[in-house]
Amino acid sequence: MYSQVLQWFLIICALVFIAIIFRLLVLQKLNLKYSLCWLIFSFAMLLIAIFPKVVFRIAGCLGIQTGANAVFLLIEMFSLLIILTLTVIISHMNRRIYRLTQILGIIEKQIRELNK
Repeated sequence: MYSQVLQWFLIICALVFIAIIFRLLVLQKLNLKYSLCWLIFSFAMLLIAIFPKVVFRIAGCLGIQTGANAVFLLIEMFSLLIILTLTVIISHMNRRIYRLTQILGIIEKQIRELNK
């Protein structure tokens, strides 16, 4: 178990992180559909900071000996989720760019034909 000072520090960090995400949403620097993973992560971080015994129960259920290892596992799983989400976004944007390039080529060809 960790100290009250650390617990309050983690709660404050989680709240600041949530505030930053909402600020980025308000400023439209972060799209809502892409921010859902970050919001889920930040609320999970807040819950773990408020109820630290959850980590030890998760560790016990998974057969992990220490809570710190469970935290590292959860962070790794979140990192993989973020990487997968970003890969999907990049793939989607890549298809859109390819399609836009084709449309631009067709339009340029039509403009050249009209100028002749």
